[in-house]
Amino acid sequence: MIFKKQSFKFKLIFSYFLVVLFSFGLVAFFLDKKLEENSLQDLKSSLINQANLIETQISTEAIQNESLLYLSELVKNFSQKNNARLTIIGLSGKVLADSEKSQTDLQGMENHASRPEFKQALVGSTGESIRYSSTLRIDMLYVAIPLRYKKAVIGAIRVALPLENVRRNLLVIRKAVTLGFLFALGLAFVFGSMLAGTIIKPVNKIIHASRRFSLGDFSRKILHDSQDEIGELARTLNKMAEDIEEKVREITIQSQQLTAVFNSMIEGVVVLDKESRIVSINSAIEKIFAIKKKEAQGKLFLEVIRNSDIAEEISRALKKGESVSRELILSWPVQGVFQVNVAPIYEKQGMINGSLLVLHDITEIRKLETMRRDFVANVSHELKTPLTSIKGFVETLLEGALNDKENSLHFLEIVHEHTNRLDNLINDLLELSRIESREIELDSQEIKLRDLFNKVILGFTSQLNKKNIKIENNLQSGLMILADKDKIEQVITNLLANAIKFNRDNGFVKIYSQDLTGKTKVIVEDSGIGIPTKDLPRIFERFYRVDKARSRELGGTGLGLSIVKHIIELHKGSVGVESVEGLGSKFWFNLPI
Repeated sequence: MIFKKQSFKFKLIFSYFLVVLFSFGLVAFFLDKKLEENSLQDLKSSLINQANLIETQISTEAIQNESLLYLSELVKNFSQKNNARLTIIGLSGKVLADSEKSQTDLQGMENHASRPEFKQALVGSTGESIRYSSTLRIDMLYVAIPLRYKKAVIGAIRVALPLENVRRNLLVIRKAVTLGFLFALGLAFVFGSMLAGTIIKPVNKIIHASRRFSLGDFSRKILHDSQDEIGELARTLNKMAEDIEEKVREITIQSQQLTAVFNSMIEGVVVLDKESRIVSINSAIEKIFAIKKKEAQGKLFLEVIRNSDIAEEISRALKKGESVSRELILSWPVQGVFQVNVAPIYEKQGMINGSLLVLHDITEIRKLETMRRDFVANVSHELKTPLTSIKGFVETLLEGALNDKENSLHFLEIVHEHTNRLDNLINDLLELSRIESREIELDSQEIKLRDLFNKVILGFTSQLNKKNIKIENNLQSGLMILADKDKIEQVITNLLANAIKFNRDNGFVKIYSQDLTGKTKVIVEDSGIGIPTKDLPRIFERFYRVDKARSRELGGTGLGLSIVKHIIELHKGSVGVESVEGLGSKFWFNLPI
């Protein structure tokens, strides 16, 4: 069985092992001490009893007279019976008899007056001592009792016994205790392993389930029905998993909603940290600056979007901790007008943790505002010119010119001409407004394009004859389109009117088509004065004229080509022009077949 040192099972078993080791070791230690003390105490008691018994057999006269032969025989007899060493010591410390020494050897023995057991016996108490015997070269237990004569101490009887037998008996007991101790440790390990297993098994289930929880899998629950702390832990974790799963579901839904909102915003949004590193961008920013989200994340703002003006606004918002807003005209890395808004992002402690950049592309709005201003100015100018003329001639007539029949008729013709011009201008404005609003419904029908052109050409017969312009309709007779007949007729009328107005005398107008995939391209070519290259991109704008003076002189309102463009776009088509100044122009439009 292999245990990891840091595993709970190892720690649990090791704790059982330590408890048994400590408790049993402590018990064994005190038991050993107690047994040793009890053994010594029993031995001392036995020696004292033997000494007292011997005392009754010793004649006090023999002690006083130092009858060495008598005393020597006496101690040897008692020593053989008791297996103990007996010594009789006189009052001065002189050894009078010793069971282990002969009478001759007694003379060479040192005085025992300094021996601790003898000192205690001289004061009338039982003396005892354990020390190494230099004579026998073993540890001995000495017990001495006083010898009295008429209550006076006249000497001492000392009984000695080697401790070897006691130590041997204690060693046997210690071996038995040690074996019991090892057996107890083994049992502690076995039962500790079994008990730890019953505890660790549900803990391992909890760990395994917790790992699944950490990976976001809350489908499986911890099955443990016990009523102890582990069971309570399992139930608590199951409840926690349910709560987390519900919270994760809510957060996921909110995150998806926020992501959908974030990515569907037409405004460009950039989330940055406090070091101006990009945390996230939405799809609008990707389109505006032609960058990828994965490539931008984690990089400094200026590394991804190289515009110091925007970076300066971000830095200002982070330093001041206030929202900033500014309109910027960008020329790099993209061109356009943007409303830049930067707001700081705060942490709970009130510290700035980053910023939120919102870019609103207002290029088209500014263009529309410019077009609106130009439109108002152009309309005002277009209306003011004929109105000024009408007002002037009317005032002249009222001041007396009415009676001048020759001039008054001329004045009225001029007023009529300007009135017609105003009427045409207002009609064109209303028509353009209706088309741009896309509120009109197209009355689509199959149209033979060649026949429709021929019908319109008939209406320009006098203008063609006046300038001696030759017109050729080269459209195929079978060319059919699906469109609103009145609207397409208006397109043809405007294109032919311009081709005749701005043509040369003895010039030509050619009408032909080209087949495209799913569409037909109709071209109206003229031999007129042409259009300068710089004016080509704006030719279809409202009130835009290449030669304003001549255009007004020819009766144009400046709205014809704009009406043409909107009608064709209403039919899901497109328009264009090709021209070289002085060499004529080619106006064309595409329509689905």
